[in-house]
Amino acid sequence: LPTNLTYPSKVYLSGADCFHLMLETHARKHHAGGNVVRIAFFLDNEVTINNIITNINKSPIVHWLCNVTIVKGTLTRLPYWQYMHTTHLVDIYQHDSEIDNEIPTSITSRNIQVTATKLVEFDIIHYANNKSAFVMSWNHTIMDGRGAGMLIKHLNEDSPVTQESFADYFPVKEIKTPLVQYIKNMYEVKRFIETSSKAPIASVINNFTSSTHNTFKHKIIQFNNAETQRIDDNAIKNGAKFGVNIFLISCCSHIIQALQKKRGTDGVLWLPIPYDGRRRGAIGPIITNCVLFLFYRILPQNLTSIKETVKCVNAQMIDQIKTDMPKKYNMLLNMMRHIPLGLYHFLTNKNSENIFASFLYTSTGENIHDMKTLINKPINDVVIFPPQTFPPGLTFSFLRHNNILKLNIVYSEQAINDAELNYIETHIKELLLGD
Repeated sequence: LPTNLTYPSKVYLSGADCFHLMLETHARKHHAGGNVVRIAFFLDNEVTINNIITNINKSPIVHWLCNVTIVKGTLTRLPYWQYMHTTHLVDIYQHDSEIDNEIPTSITSRNIQVTATKLVEFDIIHYANNKSAFVMSWNHTIMDGRGAGMLIKHLNEDSPVTQESFADYFPVKEIKTPLVQYIKNMYEVKRFIETSSKAPIASVINNFTSSTHNTFKHKIIQFNNAETQRIDDNAIKNGAKFGVNIFLISCCSHIIQALQKKRGTDGVLWLPIPYDGRRRGAIGPIITNCVLFLFYRILPQNLTSIKETVKCVNAQMIDQIKTDMPKKYNMLLNMMRHIPLGLYHFLTNKNSENIFASFLYTSTGENIHDMKTLINKPINDVVIFPPQTFPPGLTFSFLRHNNILKLNIVYSEQAINDAELNYIETHIKELLLGD
């Protein structure tokens, strides 16, 4: 490790970090899989693995992530990460698999709690014919998907770390917001959220039993070049002027509405959608969640066609951005850092009567979509595994790599059975690829 670097001794959690801290409480309450994210790179050359291990072991940012502890907040003190000045080594686990591109359940089911000393872990999977996979796992509270992508690029580039560049990996000092502005924004956001999330909300899971163990599975749907281009064209045809994401959200919403009708229910869908709050082209920070949120309320009459749903979501996105609602909601999250987690959980879910979301949607990997090599060796494939959040117990996770679109459906067996998963898989393809 570089000996000339000063490691930040205290890093305060952002409002978005504390939101994920609340999700950790949510996961424990429902015996879910935890708030852990994973990214897997599939390779043809095992020499790359040895080189990436070398870069991991000498990375100051990985060292910091493996030697911090969380200090809980109080009414007068914000929660923060405390650097322990210890020398814990990173955990790098080795696995063998006879099935190409398989990620063992011993990896996907392993939790990293926010109280763990090491908040990032790595796995190496050895396949036949010298193929391998490199998997990074981390607790979402300390790092978002964009930050993880920047960390991967840092490990990939093996560039020298100076004190100045090291500081870029951590959040800058927070700008204080006047109390009057805080209060004004709080009431504005409160009114908006109460309207947006007003019960009753339809969820992929409404009635569920408490379980001592909530099993999650995943299903990966891979599209080829021609299919990806067709999906992009369909997004434009259906009026998604601001990128393909709104088209993807609309198709997922139709799937859930159709599934609800098959179950004999129907209703309003409510979706909190995260997006990156960093400036375009910004280097960092890596540490902390820099996400903002958009909220979409989709009524049954907005689901008569994909084009109508795209129109509905487009309008809500434009209205929220015009009124700076994502930034104002972020201010509210920052203010709520002083609230005990139990009360935080209650306030976050009370308007929607404990329906956290109808389903979850994420589109990640924007900063690794053009990452073709790892330590100068070709990357064959990339998969991201989002947190196993229950309820609702269903997440549609889209990833674009080398201009190829992939969908990872992460689901709880309490929320979706095998027949319903087959229905989702068949009809999401029809909606995405249809004329």
